[in-house]
Amino acid sequence: MKRKRRSMGPVVEIILLAVIVSFICLLFSLIGFSGYITEGGTFETTLVVVNNFFSTAGIKHILNNSLVNFQTLEPLVLVILSLIAVSILEASGLLKQIFLPLKKIKPIYVTTIVMFVGIISTIIGDYSYALLFPLAGILYKYIGRSSSLGVLTMFIAITIGYGTGIIYNHQMYELGDITELATQSIINEYNYELLSNIFLLIVSTIILTIAGTIVLEKFSKKYTRNEETDNLNVSKKASRATLITFIILAILFIYCLIPGLPKSGLLLDKTQPTYIGKLFGGKSPLNQGFMFLIIGILMVCGFVYGTVSRNIKNSDDYSKALTKTFEGTGYIFVLLFFMSILYEIIDWTNFSTVISTNIIDFIGSTNISGVLLVILAFLSIIIISIFIPGTMAKWELIAPIYVPLLMRANIAPSFTQTIFLAADSVGKLFSPIYIYLIVAIGFMYKYDKDSNKSIIGTMKKIMPIILILGLVWLVIIVGWYLIGLPIGINSNITL
Repeated sequence: MKRKRRSMGPVVEIILLAVIVSFICLLFSLIGFSGYITEGGTFETTLVVVNNFFSTAGIKHILNNSLVNFQTLEPLVLVILSLIAVSILEASGLLKQIFLPLKKIKPIYVTTIVMFVGIISTIIGDYSYALLFPLAGILYKYIGRSSSLGVLTMFIAITIGYGTGIIYNHQMYELGDITELATQSIINEYNYELLSNIFLLIVSTIILTIAGTIVLEKFSKKYTRNEETDNLNVSKKASRATLITFIILAILFIYCLIPGLPKSGLLLDKTQPTYIGKLFGGKSPLNQGFMFLIIGILMVCGFVYGTVSRNIKNSDDYSKALTKTFEGTGYIFVLLFFMSILYEIIDWTNFSTVISTNIIDFIGSTNISGVLLVILAFLSIIIISIFIPGTMAKWELIAPIYVPLLMRANIAPSFTQTIFLAADSVGKLFSPIYIYLIVAIGFMYKYDKDSNKSIIGTMKKIMPIILILGLVWLVIIVGWYLIGLPIGINSNITL
C-alpha cells in the first residue's frame, strides 16, 4: 500500500517563506531595487528602497519588535473575542437550536446561505472572519457535513465578498476618502457618493453567491462528513425567551444609532458633519466598539437560552461555557505568532511595497485605454494583492496613479474603485500571506486534527474555485463596462 505523502505543515511553510523573502530582500538590496510612492492629494513622490534583513539594523528590529507586533496583531484579538461569544452560544445549546433544523434541507441550499451570509458580512469588516469561522464549523457539524469544509466555504465567501456586498461599510467610507484625494490632479472637487456603485454591488452579490454555490458543491465531495454528538437540550421555551431578549437588545442598539432623540446617538461620532461619518468615522464608538457590543449581546442571549433550557445550571457552568470553543484552538495562535514575524520582515524590508510600486508605475506608463485598460488594471491589482493583502494600504499606493489614469480614459473614479475592490477580493484568495487564510487553516485543524492542513495544500485544493470566481468577477466588470449600464444612483461608468 502506497503511503500518503504529508506536507511540511503551515508553521514550517511560514518559516521557509520568511527565509525566502529575507534572501530575496538581500539580493534586491545589493542591486539597488527601488520604487516610488505617490502621495494622494499632493502627488509628491517618495523613493522607497528594499532593506537588507540580514543587516545589523534588520536583526535588531526583529528582536526588538517581534513580541510587540504579535501582541498588536489585530486577528489575535478578534479571534479571542469571537471565541468567547461563540463559546457561550455553543455551550448554551442556542446554536444547536438554530442550526439543527437546517439538516432537513438540501446541502446545496445550506451552501447558498453560507455564501450569501459570508459575502454580505463584510459590513462588519474583518470581524466577520473571526466570528463566522467557528460558527460555520459548528453549523456543518450539526447538519452532518465536514466542519473543515464549513470553515473553508466561509473563508471563500467572506474574502470574495470584500469586493461586493449590498450594505455600505466602514471600509468603503475610508476608500471613498482616498479616491477623492486621488482625483485632485484631474478634478479639483469630486465627491464619492454613498450609493455610487450600489447597482453593480447588488448584481455581483447575487451572481457570486450562485457561482460560489455551484463550484463549492462540486468541491465538497472531497470532504468526509462528521456527525453531531453532544447531548445539549433544545427548548422552545428557551427559544422564545432568547428571541424576546434579542429583540429588546436590538432595539436598544438601533436607538443608539439614531441621532436627535432623547439620550440617543450614543454610538455615533457627533463631531462628524454627515451621518455616514458619524457611523463609520475613525472615532465612532460603533466602529471602535462593534465587536465588544456584539459579544455583549451574544453573551446575554446565550445566558438566557442556557439558563432556561437547563444547559447552564449555575454560575460555574456559565464561566466554563465561555471557554468551550477555545478547545483545540492553540494551533491558531501558534500560526499567528509566526505570521506576525513574517509580516514584520515584509514590512521592515519594504519587500511588498517596492514590488507593488514598480507594477503600479508600469501600468501608469501604458498608453492603452478602453476595455484593455480595465482588464489590465484588474489583473495588476490581483498581482499586487498577493504581495499586499491589506485593502487600505494597497489602495493608498494604487489610487494616486490608477484613478487619474482611468479618468483620462473617461472612466469614473467610482467605477475604478469598484474594479479595485473586485480585484482585491480575488487577489486575497491567491495570497499565501493573507492572515485570514492562516486563521482559516487553524480553525480547520481544530475541527479535523487527523488531516494534515498546510498553506500550499489548502491553496492547491481551492485554486480551481479561485480561478472560476476570479473569472466571474472579470466578466461582471468587463460586461458592465461594455454594456455601459449605470453602476449606482446617478452614477455612470464614464465621467
